[in-house]
Amino acid sequence: MGYEEIFEFNVPPTNLALSWFNSYSGVIIKTPRAILIFDPVKVRLEECIRADAIIITHEHIDHFDPKLVKELQRKTKAPILTTPFVAANLPHDNIKTLRVGDYVVIKDIELHASRCDHPANEPLSFIISTQSGINVYHPSDSEAFPEMVEIANKFKPDVLLYVGASLVNAAQIANLAHPKVVISFYTDIRSEEKFIEVLKRDAPESQTKLIKRFEVYQYPEDSV
Repeated sequence: MGYEEIFEFNVPPTNLALSWFNSYSGVIIKTPRAILIFDPVKVRLEECIRADAIIITHEHIDHFDPKLVKELQRKTKAPILTTPFVAANLPHDNIKTLRVGDYVVIKDIELHASRCDHPANEPLSFIISTQSGINVYHPSDSEAFPEMVEIANKFKPDVLLYVGASLVNAAQIANLAHPKVVISFYTDIRSEEKFIEVLKRDAPESQTKLIKRFEVYQYPEDSV
């Protein structure tokens, strides 16, 4: 499997697809009309066919590689959507600075910037809302916080995209956001079993799915 899996994947009109490209923060989300690349680190530029937006959640090195982002934007011509701090460290052409509460429309997606409780400079979480009615909550490296209930009430997320390393935090966020499914990255069978066990115990309303690097996950699953 490789990058071509997600770029060539034909997303049905009412669906959404996603894939990890670096087994941690880097995620590609694809709808029938748009491709979003989140936090590209360790990306092979020759395999990134296109993007409609490049989104950087915060400036930590496992989420933001300034040189790579510049090269990726040069290749794809996609706008960079990011925090004020990250924007200040990039050329000003085709960059949109976002703050909590802002949103932008990217083809068939509304991208909503949300609070992220993480020790960085004005970090952001995101809600990805598609025209077909799918809502994905991408909290980035955020810790759980009580106001996530308000996010859940407003957007009613179908998918929680968890890129952190804490099982406890994943369960707490799921318990606050009430997603239909929690998606995280697969490392090994023992970690997968533990992740599913903890989520089933602490957030029983949500299903759990761990995907491998470059594996394409499609939501809703019953349409596969």
